[in-house]
Amino acid sequence: MSSEYDNIPTLTSIGSYIRLDTEFVSQDNHEKCSEYNKVPGEHSKIYELCLSLTGNLMNYEKLDFFEELNSYKCNYLNLWTYYQLSKFHEEEHRNIRTLVVKLWNESEKYDFCTNTEFFSYNTSSVNYIKAKRLYDYALNYYKLKNNYYDNDTACNSKEDEYIRKSNQLYTEIKAECEANKHAYQSYCKAYNVVKEIHPNDRLLELKCKKVEHESETSRVDGIGLSGDHAGHGSEEDTGTSSYGLHSTSGSHQAMATAVPILGVSSIFFLLYKFTGLGSMARNLLRRGRINGMNSHDEFTNELLEDTYDDQAHPGITETYIGYQAT
Repeated sequence: MSSEYDNIPTLTSIGSYIRLDTEFVSQDNHEKCSEYNKVPGEHSKIYELCLSLTGNLMNYEKLDFFEELNSYKCNYLNLWTYYQLSKFHEEEHRNIRTLVVKLWNESEKYDFCTNTEFFSYNTSSVNYIKAKRLYDYALNYYKLKNNYYDNDTACNSKEDEYIRKSNQLYTEIKAECEANKHAYQSYCKAYNVVKEIHPNDRLLELKCKKVEHESETSRVDGIGLSGDHAGHGSEEDTGTSSYGLHSTSGSHQAMATAVPILGVSSIFFLLYKFTGLGSMARNLLRRGRINGMNSHDEFTNELLEDTYDDQAHPGITETYIGYQAT
């Protein structure tokens, strides 16, 4: 089975994370974040993180991107924040954690949402992936149930795989966490929250009644986030393609397109290197980039390589886990 089985652009979770990426990034926080933008005219990754995180915290009350689970928006904001950290090189993680603490403190949102879960994910990226997939399934359940369980609409093979693999993950986590062997792990804490949302193992009741394998490509490509399975409006269609699909197929796309473009690559290089097109292209790419939360093929490998070593950084987890709102 594919390691990125949850990389489906029609899932509610993907639409929600896209909106955390983009919805409030243009708010009046550029001056606050300017200290992280060292090169004039260029936007660094840490500057972009500062803009998006500050915007989300400043507008926390407006983060109603999670439909039936809006009251759990803090959990999803913590998941999103850790994913942003994971995109940086490991040697930068300490600085990013410091930035997160600084921005969260300055936002004065601790009475509404702490970053405790964010720091719990730093102890194990593998456990973070389990927790995220469980939280995401809890969120995605509602539209999946409405579309494929309550009605006669057929799942495609990717959606069927997602439901089956998610149920399998839930069952495995339940067995581990209810045995109390791993109760302290982040995915067990996620399981306890999900049990409140969906009591009596309700998630396990979800299944596809019909599966149409031949319609997979047309449905995934054609519906996007604006379809009946969408998390929100059609303005995110472009983001969906980038957010949900580019990393899972990016390497294959690069190989498939490499041969056809060899004939023009040298010409493009000369234009890029010695004319104004280069700087224009860089600026356009930076402004247009949306990084996805559900790119699990590349993302999972990166996290497995960059798992936080709590032996090398003693005390970091204990320090922040206990930092609660008063």
